[in-house]
Amino acid sequence: MRISETKVVIHNIVHYQQCNFLGRLHGGDMLKLFVDAGMISSMKVARGKVVLAELDNVVFKKGINLGDIIRVEAEVDYVGKSSLEVQMMAFRGEELMVSATGVYVKVDEYQRPVEVQEKVKPIDESEVRRYEEAVKRRERRVRDVPSDIDETEGLRFRETNTVYVSPELTYDGERMSAGRLLKFMDDLAGSLGLEFIGYSGHSPTSDATVTVAVSEMGFYSPVRLGDIIQITSGIVYVGKTSIGTLANVFRYNPEDRTTKKVTKAYMVFVRIGPDGKPKEMPTYSPSTDVEKELWEEFIRRREYKSR
Repeated sequence: MRISETKVVIHNIVHYQQCNFLGRLHGGDMLKLFVDAGMISSMKVARGKVVLAELDNVVFKKGINLGDIIRVEAEVDYVGKSSLEVQMMAFRGEELMVSATGVYVKVDEYQRPVEVQEKVKPIDESEVRRYEEAVKRRERRVRDVPSDIDETEGLRFRETNTVYVSPELTYDGERMSAGRLLKFMDDLAGSLGLEFIGYSGHSPTSDATVTVAVSEMGFYSPVRLGDIIQITSGIVYVGKTSIGTLANVFRYNPEDRTTKKVTKAYMVFVRIGPDGKPKEMPTYSPSTDVEKELWEEFIRRREYKSR
C-alpha cells in the first residue's frame, strides 16, 4: 500500500460554534479535526480499531477565521509492528494553515496492541522522503516515564477542570474521543492564558490568547465511558508574546479517591490584540523551585526538538 492510498480528506466550513470571540477557529476544534482524520487514515491501513497514542509537532501557521473552508488531509507515512505514524495538514485553498504528526496503535476489543499486517511502501521520491522523516520522528521521540505526579502543583498560574465522560464524548459508547479531550485541554489552557493577560470580559478592544503549538501529547491509558477526569493546566514559560503551558489529565477513582495520569501535553499560546497582531505578555519570572524547574524543562524540550 503506497502512502497516497492512505489519504483521508475532511472538508469543514468554520461555523460560529467553532470560533472564539475574535471569530477565529478554536485551537481545540482544529485538533479534533486532526485527530479524527488521522484515526480514519490509520483505520484504513490497520483494517480495524485504532487509538491515538501520541500527538506532536502541531504548528498553527496562520489563523483560520469564521466562514473559511478548510481541507484537512491525513496520511500514514510509516507502519511499525502495531503503530502507525501519521501526518496531518489543514489547508485554506492551497495555503497550508496547520500541520501536525500523530501516532496511532491498532488494538483489539480489550484495548491491547495487535500487529498491523498491512505496511506502507514509498513509491516516488516524495513518499520516500516522508517515510524517512517518519522513521526519524519515531527514533527521536521523547518518551516520558509515566508518573502520577501533577507537576503543575505549586505554580502561581494554574487552573483545574473536572469532566464526567458521558456517551456524547465517546467514539463508540466505550472510549472517550481523543479529539474531545484535546478540546477540553486546549480550552482550559486558553482560559489560563486569558487570566494571565488580565482578561475581564469581551469588548471590541479585548486582547486574546490563541493556540499556536501543541507537542508531546502521549496517552498512557485509555479514557472510557463513565470515567471522571481531572484536567490541570499551568503556565511553565513566558516569552515576549507567548506562554508555554503544561496540561495533565488524570482519571479519578471516587471509590478510593485516587488519581492516575492518562495523558499530558505542552501547549503554546500567543497574545494577540483586536487587530490580530501579536502583543507583549506581562512581565513574568519563575520564582519558586517548582517554577524554575518547569521553566528549564520547557526550554530543554524546545531545544531538543529544534535540533
